[in-house]
Amino acid sequence: MFKQGSMPAREWGGRLPVALVFPEGEPQALSTLGWQSVYKDLVYDDGFYVERFFWDKEGQRAGSPDSDKKLGVFPLICFSLNFEGDYLSLINILQAEKIPVRSIEKSDWPLIMAGGPLAFLNPFPVVPSLDFLFVGESEGRFKQVAHRIRELWLSGEACGRVIEKISGFPGIFIPGQKHKVKKQISISGNRCLPQPGYSSFISDKSVFRGSFLVEVNRGCSYGCRFCAAGFIYRPPRQADLGALKKIVQAAGPGKVGLVGTALTDWKDLETFLAWLHDQKIKFSLSSMRADSLERKFLEFLRRCGIRTITLAVEGISQTLRTAANKHFKEEKFFAAVEHISGLRFNTLKLYFILGLPGESLNDFGELSTFLKRLDEARKAGRGGKSKGVDLVSISASMFVPKPWTPLQWAPMDSEEKFLEKTRIFKKMCSRFKGLRFRAEKPFAARIQGLLSRGDEKVHDLLVLASEHGSSWKKALKDWPGQISDYIDKEFTTDTDFVWDAIDIGVDKNYLIAEWKRYRKALLTRPCPALPCDRCKRCGMDDFLAADDNTSL
Repeated sequence: MFKQGSMPAREWGGRLPVALVFPEGEPQALSTLGWQSVYKDLVYDDGFYVERFFWDKEGQRAGSPDSDKKLGVFPLICFSLNFEGDYLSLINILQAEKIPVRSIEKSDWPLIMAGGPLAFLNPFPVVPSLDFLFVGESEGRFKQVAHRIRELWLSGEACGRVIEKISGFPGIFIPGQKHKVKKQISISGNRCLPQPGYSSFISDKSVFRGSFLVEVNRGCSYGCRFCAAGFIYRPPRQADLGALKKIVQAAGPGKVGLVGTALTDWKDLETFLAWLHDQKIKFSLSSMRADSLERKFLEFLRRCGIRTITLAVEGISQTLRTAANKHFKEEKFFAAVEHISGLRFNTLKLYFILGLPGESLNDFGELSTFLKRLDEARKAGRGGKSKGVDLVSISASMFVPKPWTPLQWAPMDSEEKFLEKTRIFKKMCSRFKGLRFRAEKPFAARIQGLLSRGDEKVHDLLVLASEHGSSWKKALKDWPGQISDYIDKEFTTDTDFVWDAIDIGVDKNYLIAEWKRYRKALLTRPCPALPCDRCKRCGMDDFLAADDNTSL
């Protein structure tokens, strides 16, 4: 673990120079564990010379804090793709380095690859720029691929021959290939996460300033039908308490940030937090489930200095939340709000999604009642006084259909429809003091939807946007495609999506069944704490049994 961005001193000779590129800024990179895990895998291996590159918005290029070397001199350039916006950054970076943005236009090195969550969600809008992708969770596996590339590069092999010779490695996707590629995952017995991610750096430049981030779980048992993480990270896995304690003790941080898709699902959460408190280590938490927030636990958090609680409500009505498979109990939620208010937390952050399929005026009627009860719970927490939690911050995002979810077939709202809904929501919030409302911009959300469901034809749009100074609106005017073809219509369940070329382990028929259950507003029970070969519900049992390479 390196403080303030230091790295081992190492020469190029006899090693494969590798550029690890994070297409966003350094603060975001230092807050992303997957990218840092790959860094640890390679930088501690004497076979590689590794440098980090981040997007420099001011300089409009990728810059390295490790040296003044240019990206183009590295024979292996690895991009970490975490959000759809990274696609445009990747194109911008290649343009700035004068590296061809289409791999077929490259005659030789460097080799351009990508990994990260989008590599097994839907990488196809950016695939024409890549020589290959690593599909899945990289722990230890990508390093094997990199070693083979090192051998071939040192022996003078041409770039094209290298691509051919690594094509047989598990998890390697070569553009144009016809067979499915199986996602690689990290799992051991009893749904344990064998190698939880943790920070390579403690830095004041990080979004989580001065924090040492640790991963407590991966995946989510609830399977909310709009959320990709609940499906692409199946089966849900939990970190071992003893392993996390050792990781934290070795790092000796002043503050720990807990990372996970469902923190309160981790049975050792309270024990771990109590241990951190005893060690005089501060901690921060991401979003939690309201039904897990008992008063005793909230009292502990308050004593530890936590001032903000974040809860995801998602749908604006109980009907929509049930349809989305959000196991949300209103009474538990309002009880938690009452406790939060009474214990004098400063801020309660609530997240909603607008535009879920089937949303109607009846749902906004339920929302009005919900906000009234929210205000009453705030006041009840302070003994009926007019002031509750100092601030309730409500954020509304636009529903974006994600690949590998039961809602991948659903349409998006138009900009006009979303803006009208936000006006209604904002007006409802204005009736209550201390409620602050904000909503994301629908144009940006619809671009995200286009990239989320896009195919290789969208690559031309990415190039146009880059040439127009990252202006999507200008690029859309010159692009022959239509955004409406990708996001404005409902797709039939027999549609062949481009991402079907990737095998994430979840059976498509299971997703279809869940889409039908959404229409009927039926809950599906959470993923049980059973081995997949005993559950046999979503297809992960066959996936895990088919190939020993999926387990460590």
